[in-house]
Amino acid sequence: MSESTFAVVFTGRLVEGAEVEQVKANFARLFKVEVAKVEPMFAGRPVAIKKGLDEATAQKYQQALQQAGGLCRVVDLAAAQQPAAAKTAPVSAAPATAPQAAAAPQQSAAASAAASAVPVLNATLAEAGVLIIEPEQVESAQIDTAGLTMAAVGVDIVEPEVMSDLEVDISTLSMAEVGVQIIPPSQVAEPAIDISTLSMAEPGAILREHEEVEAPQIDTSSISLA
Repeated sequence: MSESTFAVVFTGRLVEGAEVEQVKANFARLFKVEVAKVEPMFAGRPVAIKKGLDEATAQKYQQALQQAGGLCRVVDLAAAQQPAAAKTAPVSAAPATAPQAAAAPQQSAAASAAASAVPVLNATLAEAGVLIIEPEQVESAQIDTAGLTMAAVGVDIVEPEVMSDLEVDISTLSMAEVGVQIIPPSQVAEPAIDISTLSMAEPGAILREHEEVEAPQIDTSSISLA
């Protein structure tokens, strides 16, 4: 099977944030044609840009078109034609090929549709180095540096701030002897508690009478030991 069986299909969709008019201009510059010739490619349906490519070249087209703002996919035309060949096989071979056709990926239908798409132009890529998007001209910033000079190496740009020594007058302070109380303890008044009505019971005296509890009445007449 030949390796030149790939096609590049423009999906009709743009890269997120891209403007359609700018993408059209990018495509025209990329393919070296007028913008009018790429207009049909933006009708909203898939269009085959180039057929009969090897996979590496097809991917090169895909990357270039994506950089220009258009979303493309690479389609293997040989794989897309295999389901059609299975349908035209002899009747005697149908039992062996039918399960394979049923198990074909769902992408085969999309690939077949892409393979049948008619390219709107025989597109070729521009040479390396061609500007797809013209660079925006930005005016140079007008900065007045006339009043600026460059200091010599090692010169302090900002003078360090000199901190004066802290002056504290301790002439009126003295050190107390060891054990001297710096702050006298505060006087706390003794609590006045009246215990004149209290008395102490003799040892062994019952301070609280026991509560009489009646013995439980349990009928065990119907219970016997085994």
